Amino acid sequence: MGEVLICPRCGRVVRSVHSFRSNGRVYFRFYHGDGSRCYVGPAEYVYATRTQWRTLTIYGAVVPDREEEYIRGAVEALRELRGGLDQ
Repeated sequence: MGEVLICPRCGRVVRSVHSFRSNGRVYFRFYHGDGSRCYVGPAEYVYATRTQWRTLTIYGAVVPDREEEYIRGAVEALRELRGGLDQ
């Protein structure tokens, strides 16, 4: 049996995850047992990613372990900044 997925919007258990495409990007909706659904956003936030450090990609709520990726990106960004300061 798989791990239970909890909706970040409403806190209820997710029965299924559906993706759809719009303008070349992938978006997600979480469906609940009572037939209701929650829009949880894109797989990746393009604008937010573009305006941050090159090493940090901002992911949507459906990406597992995104917090670990944020930490890795932040560490890499700090290394880049330190390298720039040492020169």
